[in-house]
Amino acid sequence: MKNIGKTPLLRARNIEKHLGFKRLYIKLEGANPSGSKHDRLAQKIVYSAVAKDVSSIVADGSKPFLKALAFYTSKYDIQCHFFQFRNQKWKSKLGNHIELIDYKKKNRPSGYSFYRKFEDQYDFMAIEGMNHQGLAHLAYMEVGTEIIQKMKSPADSVFFTHQEDYQNSLYNAFLMEYLESNQPLPSFYHVSYDQHDLSDEIISEAHKLLSRLEHLKLKKKEAIPFAKLLQAYRNQSLNKGHHVVIIDQARTRVNIEKLNSFDQISKDQLLSYVDHYLDRYADSEIEAKDALENAMNHGFILIASREDEVDGVCVVVDTGFDHFIPSYHLAYIGTNPNSKGRGLGTELIERAVDLTDGSLSLHVDLDNYRAKKLYEKMGFKHVYNRMIFQNED
Repeated sequence: MKNIGKTPLLRARNIEKHLGFKRLYIKLEGANPSGSKHDRLAQKIVYSAVAKDVSSIVADGSKPFLKALAFYTSKYDIQCHFFQFRNQKWKSKLGNHIELIDYKKKNRPSGYSFYRKFEDQYDFMAIEGMNHQGLAHLAYMEVGTEIIQKMKSPADSVFFTHQEDYQNSLYNAFLMEYLESNQPLPSFYHVSYDQHDLSDEIISEAHKLLSRLEHLKLKKKEAIPFAKLLQAYRNQSLNKGHHVVIIDQARTRVNIEKLNSFDQISKDQLLSYVDHYLDRYADSEIEAKDALENAMNHGFILIASREDEVDGVCVVVDTGFDHFIPSYHLAYIGTNPNSKGRGLGTELIERAVDLTDGSLSLHVDLDNYRAKKLYEKMGFKHVYNRMIFQNED
């Protein structure tokens, strides 16, 4: 199963140039397995249910929350009972293990009093916003912690969609970190999907910038936090510093997959990608095969694709060290020449950094100035030049 959390913090370089920001980051919570930040909470709720040895969960909440809950309960063979109110046919499509509690003649209640009368009737309930607040706090603090860990400089502002437990969790994550480092807290801007002061024009503009300049896949309403940033910037209430926008259900159009075996893509096919994409920087076939074997058995191989066409490959080998040198080494990374400028290489490297927790090194030819500049922007430092002994005999 794909990991929950550690979602990409995309450096929106194209929008930076377009608007003039120093640094703009987009946190892509849509990269979670079922497609939203709610995966973080749903997974913890299911773990809690497993620990208590319960076989069923009674739940209600937003569509993303229930979708995530349905996803994780199916993995752990837990029966789900969802309340179904008027105009909620979509709940019947969330999984075969879902049983609906029929309230189709009633509107969904606006508060939690309706659900409280069922607390003694069912062993385990998961009503979004009503219970499991401690788990929600832990789950959503992770979002803030991941942002802090990846940013090179403190954030000036953070934009996100409003949800009370989400807002408090993000604030506490930044508070704990910034108190220790004696840094000023960022400004927090939250905006509701339903109640906001944003025009349709600025929301449409935000959506176009995210989808066209940064190649993100998202619905128009998901651009609302970024539209809030645009509004603040246009009103001159926001500086050109370092800003973060958290988008609940956005993901990159690039699909990055970690290979589990050569059955998915053969070794020979991977060799052809490495040879073609790296061109004059490619190694010999013997060296490349050796690296692929190490990566498959001890490191990892990432494939970037668009519409099922492989456009990039990243081969990371295990060095066998914990402290002397970085534990992992980026042996090869290359992208389809026809896809240059679309950020594939950047996304592959960012994913590799995530998977190695930053314990990653790489080699770059001294005359490959373009690659060196990219790596330096992403946080790699030039420490030494590699010299290899070659016997002249």
